Amino acid sequence: MTTALQFSSLCNRGAVPALNQPQLIYVLTELIPGQAMANVRMPLNFALVLDRSGSMAGEKLRNVKAAVKNIINQLDPSDIVSLITFETRTQLLAQAQPAQDKAALQRLVDKIDDGGGTVMAPAIYEGIRQVSAYYTPDRISRIILLTDGEATDKEDDSRIQADQAGSMGLPIIGMGFGKDWKEDFITELVDRSQLLPPGTRGGNVAFIRKPDEATRVFDEVFQSMHIVAQNVVTNLRMVQGLEARRVWQVAPMIRDISMGTIQGRAVTVQAGDLEQGGAAYLYEIMLPPRPEGQVRIAQTDVTYSIPQAPPERMAADLVLSFTNDPAQYNQYNGRVMNIVEKVQAFKLQTMALSEAEAGNVGSATRKLRAAVTILLNQGDAELAQQMSQEADRLEQSGQISSEGKKTIKLTSRKTVKLSDPENLP
Repeated sequence: MTTALQFSSLCNRGAVPALNQPQLIYVLTELIPGQAMANVRMPLNFALVLDRSGSMAGEKLRNVKAAVKNIINQLDPSDIVSLITFETRTQLLAQAQPAQDKAALQRLVDKIDDGGGTVMAPAIYEGIRQVSAYYTPDRISRIILLTDGEATDKEDDSRIQADQAGSMGLPIIGMGFGKDWKEDFITELVDRSQLLPPGTRGGNVAFIRKPDEATRVFDEVFQSMHIVAQNVVTNLRMVQGLEARRVWQVAPMIRDISMGTIQGRAVTVQAGDLEQGGAAYLYEIMLPPRPEGQVRIAQTDVTYSIPQAPPERMAADLVLSFTNDPAQYNQYNGRVMNIVEKVQAFKLQTMALSEAEAGNVGSATRKLRAAVTILLNQGDAELAQQMSQEADRLEQSGQISSEGKKTIKLTSRKTVKLSDPENLP
């Protein structure tokens, strides 16, 4: 077996009761770069498109500049970077170039100061122009768009540019700073640039809540561009009688990807690029009634390619025991159940937000408090505290705050830490 990629697929339990009725199980599939990929990434070609409008003045802009300089410091000489700022007008600070003179690029960043409005579309256009100049299949091309407010030009103009980026294979990564930017609009631009169907959320949007978080969040975005494999496709092929109900991506972020992936007894996830941190998927599967015995319920496989190497394929069988022995069927895989709980907390938060917006305050409050309990059990005290405050605010005022909405839509889909490759089965 190749050591380039570690691949595992396991159920939340190794045995289930031999029942006369259907029952639910969970299957977790993890893709984790092995030693051969550990310190390798494809070269980058990206544009930093930065809002420097008047509302960015002071601490925000200082922290953004420090975060950008930190990223520049991490670039390899083979990486291509361009710097674009926007307010009422767009400024090309540094045209696309190899990151060979980092000190010169950082001096340009130091010169950024705050300006006027937030005219966004021309800046996205310039980002497309710069990145397309160096676009090649062996580079990871991205446009990173940062803003802290609402666009003061026509939103449709930015939508047109996002569509153009998508048609050229140049995904946008969105970054929102503070509480006054429109997360749904920025998310829409991101999804349009990824050619996702309307209503499908890619979720490649980062949220900087406070100025002192800028360097950390920028670094997370930078790490997300560290791609180690491409054309990644995972398949789950089930035996007759099984039914996949939902499919969740759980790393690098939590999101429902059921639409378009479930096709009868097969579940196919077109993952595309694989980040250095790996990826994981959680399947909710209904088992039919079965008598006692051990059964192969499915096979999972992954295909992928890495630069200058032939495509690879790996496969694993999923075997499950149907038994009447409680000592066997009462044993659960703690790791899988931990991830199931994370997904449940995310579902509760997103349902609470939908119900709050529909005016169902009581039900929304109960769901938020249930999410808080799970988050506390998971050890996520910071998010639990914020959701608890939002539940109190919702109960008192009937509304979730702007920051709370952004947290639920973006921060609550926290990355699930993947297993150590050495500990994979």
